[in-house]
Amino acid sequence: MIKRIHPAALLVLGSSFLFASMGALIKMVSPDLGNPMVVFFRNAFGLLALTPWVWRLRTEGLRSDHLSLHLIRDGTGLAAMVCFFYAIPRLDLANAMLLNYSAPLFIPFIAWIWLKERIAPTVALAVPVGFMGLLMILKPTVAMTPPAMIGLLSGFLAAIAMVGIRRMAGVEPPLRTVFYFSLFSTLVSGLALPWGWQTPRVWHWLALLGIGGLAAAAQMLLTMAYNRAPAGQTGVYTYLAVAFGAIYGWALWGERPDAWSLLGMGLVIAAAMWASRLPYPISAPPQRELARH
Repeated sequence: MIKRIHPAALLVLGSSFLFASMGALIKMVSPDLGNPMVVFFRNAFGLLALTPWVWRLRTEGLRSDHLSLHLIRDGTGLAAMVCFFYAIPRLDLANAMLLNYSAPLFIPFIAWIWLKERIAPTVALAVPVGFMGLLMILKPTVAMTPPAMIGLLSGFLAAIAMVGIRRMAGVEPPLRTVFYFSLFSTLVSGLALPWGWQTPRVWHWLALLGIGGLAAAAQMLLTMAYNRAPAGQTGVYTYLAVAFGAIYGWALWGERPDAWSLLGMGLVIAAAMWASRLPYPISAPPQRELARH
């Protein structure tokens, strides 16, 4: 009997498609503008896109009693973004996406240590399959290069940020979480702007605006997903962003994965689909535990 896919998995799927679209735009503009410019405007325009929703919350709706959790989530999230954006123009888009989306391989264990979430047997089986697909796609000649290592670091840091979102479930609404991340990332990334400024052309501005808008929408969907289901289960579904990245890479840059890479992508997608077909209990952390932070 086939169990229905949890709604949170569908939110992650939509988020993955938007993030892959954002990655394609980043690959287009990064050679001209550089990493500091792209990181800053991704955050600045993303923050601008949130303005209509933030305006409704007013000051009271934005006040938080869990700033330490926001700092962990925002700091690791921004560091992951910098590493990911660095890797995108230096690797095939599918490989860069794969390294960043290796986060689900780390999430179940981080969630187990930090949130005390039980690792479901199906997830425990899916994670090694995902690792196998990762090894098949990343050949030794690519895996040990600096861009690949930095890309993998982005996946680990993103995993911590994603579990941080889950840690705040029940006490922080998704919009507030996304707003704090966008504000923090805009302010911090702006510090490097004087040393990395490149004057954008008109099409650069349009691309940067698209990057920010796609990022804000994707982040909102992802935050909503992690507030609805355990991070270790929904995280596996983010693997599908690799497939979207491969399609963009093939269509726009002629990046053609070989047979082993295609097989590896198939394993990754199969692992995500297998882990998502579960009866998902929502085991949110006790409110008193969250309140202490």
